Amino acid sequence: MSIGLAIVLLVVGLVVLIAGAEALVRGAAQLATQLGLSHFAIGVTVVAFGTSAPEMFACIGAALQDAPGLAVGNVVGSNIANILLILGVGALIAPIAVHRRVRTVELPILIGITFFATVLMLDQYISRLEGALLTVGLVGYIFFIIRAHKEDIEHGFDETAKAPKTIKVDLLLVLLGVIGLGLGARALVVGASELALTFGVSEGVVGTTIVAFGTSLPELAATLRAATKKQSDMALGNIIGSNVFNLLSVLGVTALVSPLAVEDSMMMHVWVMVGVSVGLLVLCAIRPVLGRRIGVVFVLGYLAYVIVSYTTQGAISA
Repeated sequence: MSIGLAIVLLVVGLVVLIAGAEALVRGAAQLATQLGLSHFAIGVTVVAFGTSAPEMFACIGAALQDAPGLAVGNVVGSNIANILLILGVGALIAPIAVHRRVRTVELPILIGITFFATVLMLDQYISRLEGALLTVGLVGYIFFIIRAHKEDIEHGFDETAKAPKTIKVDLLLVLLGVIGLGLGARALVVGASELALTFGVSEGVVGTTIVAFGTSLPELAATLRAATKKQSDMALGNIIGSNVFNLLSVLGVTALVSPLAVEDSMMMHVWVMVGVSVGLLVLCAIRPVLGRRIGVVFVLGYLAYVIVSYTTQGAISA
């Protein structure tokens, strides 16, 4: 395959992935709104799951095409991008307030799940059993969120205006979104794999940078929309929820489909993911509002991470 065709497949795959995610999020969010979910509940569940769908399909596609480095790298790189790049850009647009419950409950849960997934990757292999454990953890997380935000959900349901019955349209959007995600993921993985092979870049690095950035674009779009509308709850909830879904559902379901080998060079990126997650928790405990200065630091930190990823020994094969 020529370089030009590989680039076309990569770009087309990303565009279709983003369009599919947009349709899925819009349809799912509208259905959730009609049920009266609060902004944070929508952000940490429906929007987070929808914006994590590109990672899900891209990782499953990579695993089925025998590219485990691309799959694991996508999850790890997406979580890093979500915190440093996506949250950073959101803070640049409008300060993001971090409520006490997020600092004391939601963020510690994210840290716990991040450490758990990291422990599973220490032996550089994620088996189907470990994938099942992650998937069960996802079910428990969803039940916890529903119970924790039960009052918000019930209160929101009472205040929700009766919207026109557009359930069929919303379901159609969800269906089209899923189809788009599947086709986009196929094209993206093929294009990215061919570029990695052509330029001698490891699959892991391509996964943590190019593919991770592409599949994180829906999170960026959702965060920008929330930030411009002064809905910091949904913006932060989307980031936290997306990272949790990436580790539990994307990594878990992908390992169920096909066990994943974790490249030795990937562990550096895994520890960066742990570091930025813990750093976010500490920062939010000290500063309950993420302002523009913090946004600048986050974005510059992400750029530095990408540069180091491509200059570290082992990123480029002989």
